[in-house]
Amino acid sequence: MKRIIHLIIILFCIIPSTNAQDTLTVMQYNLLYYGNTAICNESVNNTQRKDECIRTLVDYVKPDIFTVCEFGSTAALQNDFLRHNLNINGVTYWQTDNIINYANSYIINHIFYDSRKLGLKKHVALRTNPRDTDVYELYLKTPGLFAGDTVFLTCIVAHTRAGEDWESSRRAQMQIAMDYISQHHANENVLIMGDFNMYTSNESGYQLLTRTYSDPNTLFIDPLASLGGVGDWNNNIQYARFHTQSTHSSSTSCFSSGGMDDRFDFILMSDEIAFSYNHLRYVRNSYQALGNDGYHFNQSINQGTNSAVPAEVAEALYDCSDHLPVTMKIAADVHLGVEDHEAQSLFATVAPNPASDKAMVHFFNPSQGKIQFDLYSLQGQLMQHESADFGEGSQEFGMSIGGLTKGFYLLKIRHDNGWGQTVKVVVQ
Repeated sequence: MKRIIHLIIILFCIIPSTNAQDTLTVMQYNLLYYGNTAICNESVNNTQRKDECIRTLVDYVKPDIFTVCEFGSTAALQNDFLRHNLNINGVTYWQTDNIINYANSYIINHIFYDSRKLGLKKHVALRTNPRDTDVYELYLKTPGLFAGDTVFLTCIVAHTRAGEDWESSRRAQMQIAMDYISQHHANENVLIMGDFNMYTSNESGYQLLTRTYSDPNTLFIDPLASLGGVGDWNNNIQYARFHTQSTHSSSTSCFSSGGMDDRFDFILMSDEIAFSYNHLRYVRNSYQALGNDGYHFNQSINQGTNSAVPAEVAEALYDCSDHLPVTMKIAADVHLGVEDHEAQSLFATVAPNPASDKAMVHFFNPSQGKIQFDLYSLQGQLMQHESADFGEGSQEFGMSIGGLTKGFYLLKIRHDNGWGQTVKVVVQ
């Protein structure tokens, strides 16, 4: 067995190791009845003026993936959006997909993407109320990948029902999305984004996304969790720098009023992206509510000086929508060579998982030696450290976890020769 493993390592070393890196900028934006005059007529929500604002924002952010809510539900409108706002000034690479609208809603979700970097494999619409939830399965066009290989990123765009009395509706919509992810995209790179209309992190829909104990393979991480952005953010100055709504302090017939005082807009990432399991990793501290400098609580976003963005960007944010876009960056790290082989060499699994008292780690040890077992919380705190000597071949190791708080943990397993793997452990 050692000879076989050593031969594999030699072969991987002979084949040139390719290290392809790229960074994707993701932007999610509620466009406030874009192109739809059923509620907001052209006098207060002019599409031509919105297009000017969108061009300013796209030029400033330079997104690679641009997902939107409250987009008018016609193919002509999406084609005009591409032609007027994205494929301009010699640019021809922005693409989109056909509209699916089971709910027959006058506003829908949508996606636009840079086709130089990304391709669209599949678009599925989940039948949710009051409007569909859209699932876009993208793949990276990474030059360094071997033929037939790729890295997938699934973007799920949801727009839930607004109002404090509709919490159960929002949770039901998220449950349908989570069930779909569990069945089709467990342990994969997934973003779920949109206007969730959630007033606090205690809402059951938010809890469902970020604290799911029933399926250890499905969990979303809020990029703002480590920065103090999770809590009772509704009309709370403590969360002023995280708010995304409203850009207007005074009322109109279309734009919400009250100034910046709610966090309704989100991009949440699967733990695979947060902890870089599948070649995509969140770029630390890249998440932001565009234009929120933390000093416009209950004020219009363009009032006085905005220290977060140039004045023309603040004006565009004010004129375009009553929401701010949220943005984040994801780095694509594709290592094709011996490093990848080593990272998956132990073939480790944990059972039972979820577990309540003791969990058994089953793995294949490539060679005799000491192995470390380090259990971390999602916040990076080391909870347990154990090590033991093992012989070559199939092995198992028992871990006592009865004293741990219920939740998700990361178990990092490392052989003293550098081979290793990280697996998820759920304590229930």
